[in-house]
Order: sequence, then C-alpha cells, then structure tokens
Amino acid sequence: METPQPFKVAILLATYNGARFVESQIQSLRRNAVRFTLHWLDDHSTDGTREAVCAAAARSNIELKAWHEPQRLGVPATFFRLLEQVDADIYLFCDQDDIWQPGKIDATVENLLPDLASPALCFSDPLMFSEEEPSNLRRVSDVIAYAKHPMALEESRLFMSACACGNTLGFTRPLRDLFVQHKDIARAYARMHDSWMYLIAKVSGTARMLFDVPTTLYRQHGNNFSSAFFNCKGNRLAWRWRLQHRVRRSTSRHAQGFILAAETLPRGPKLDRALDLARMIGTLERRQSLWALARLAHRRAMLPTWRDTLWLAVACLCTDAKA
Repeated sequence: METPQPFKVAILLATYNGARFVESQIQSLRRNAVRFTLHWLDDHSTDGTREAVCAAAARSNIELKAWHEPQRLGVPATFFRLLEQVDADIYLFCDQDDIWQPGKIDATVENLLPDLASPALCFSDPLMFSEEEPSNLRRVSDVIAYAKHPMALEESRLFMSACACGNTLGFTRPLRDLFVQHKDIARAYARMHDSWMYLIAKVSGTARMLFDVPTTLYRQHGNNFSSAFFNCKGNRLAWRWRLQHRVRRSTSRHAQGFILAAETLPRGPKLDRALDLARMIGTLERRQSLWALARLAHRRAMLPTWRDTLWLAVACLCTDAKA
C-alpha cells in the first residue's frame, strides 16, 4: 500500500493554442518521485490544446484537475486565477511549451519543505533552446546579462531585476495566501506572475536561487509571450528603444500596484525599504531628471549592468514612456 504524502503539491499549467508543444511538457512532469496534481486552465484555445492535455495526462497517469473560465484572461491573469482557486502546500508555475528536466519537481519540493510555514520561494536558471536547434542549450542568465549578475539578487533591485523566471518558480502556501489578500490589485498591476510572487517573497519572507539542480528547458519559438524581450525584429536600435518604453511602463505600474498591496503584507523594515523604492520607481514611466536617476543609482535600484542602465537612463531623460 502506498504511503500517503503528508503535503500537497500543485503544478499550475496555463495553456493557449499550445497543442503542438504541451504533450512533451506533460510527459516531462512524470519524471519525479514526488506526487502532485496538475491543475490546468485553458484560455479558450482553438487548436486542439484541450484534447492534447487530457490525452497526455491520461497516458502519463497524471492526476488532472481543470479550472476553465467563461472568458479569456491572458497572461498573467491565467496563472493568478489558478493560484486563487487551488489549495496546496507547494505550488509550481508551468508553461505549456517547455520541458522539465528529470527531478525538477523533487528538487523544488525538497528545498521548500523546511519552510512550509513561512512565505518562501525558490527558482533556478533555465536552459533556453529554439525549435530549430533543440540541442543548443543556453542559460537564460547568459542571454539576459543583468539576470546573471550577482547584484541582480540584491534587495534594492527587486523591482528592476528579472532573475526569477516563472517556469522555474516554486513557493509555499503562506506566500500564496499573501497574494490572495490582494489578488485584485495583482491582476490589475503586476508586470507578470513570476515577478510579483518574487517581489512579495523578498519583502515578506525569503526568495532564493537554486544552483546545480534540475531546471526548465525553456523553448523559444517566436510566439512566446516573452519573445519580444529576446528577439529583435527589424532595426536593432529601434527595437531597443521600443523595449525601453515597454519596460518602463510595466515596471512603473508594477511598483504602483505594490504600493496599493503593501497594507496586506507583514510590516517591517524590508517592507518600508521596498515602499520607499516603489514610490521612486512608480514614476519611471514619466520623463526623469538627472537628479531622480542619480537617487535611484545611489540606492542601487537600477539594473546591475552599466549597458542596460545606460539605455534605461537615456530613455528616462529624453521622453515619457510611449504606448
């Protein structure tokens, strides 16, 4: 007789027109010893994704629970909606088009088990590959230079860094419960589900990067939500400039939402420091003075590499962030 597992693990899968990828992802989840339930929300796919998920889960003998909505939600709202609905002790976000290395769930759960009673989050450095070259794996931190930089993990950079990729995140119920208290604010203001959960973990508990553990094989195929950040289309300088506007708008709104959500978070020095930063970063969508940028630099709140900081500073000095 199988011994009951004393904790519940939830894999949160959001899908949209991912029929040609999702079977590989679901099959890869099976290569773990920890038992889990796959909680799934399909965002009104039109390409047979629903049939593919059901068939793949059945073939892999994975417990599947569906949570579908009457209207399209988009990203990050699909993941937030799953997080609102699902009751578990440990949660992992799951994208439809990746592949998880064997033991990824086991390593995440092992790391989080000592912290089940507190808001804790862990993540790793995913390996990126393209459809055209599936054997050519590159660490995301090598593609996004500032994600690799040691200073990216500093508390002062928690609004600007992008070191915690959502397809590697695992976190505990207490962190999820903090999110639920301000879920409407998060859905309206968060840049993405991963950056929001990382932010409240850094302020309310702990967020740590795991090294030398099984991680996510992050598929790039041109239609990823994040492809705009990795793939230059057309003139590179023009692409860079558009990207700065997009980053400034989303980062400013992210900080504005955090200010609204702060009353639901534990009081303390970490929250006070984060609120002070949020009030400055919340204005980045507007044109900045040299003095305002110098204050952010002095607080070590800018991106950790000089090249990315220079691009951001020039954009902030020259113009408002255009839509």
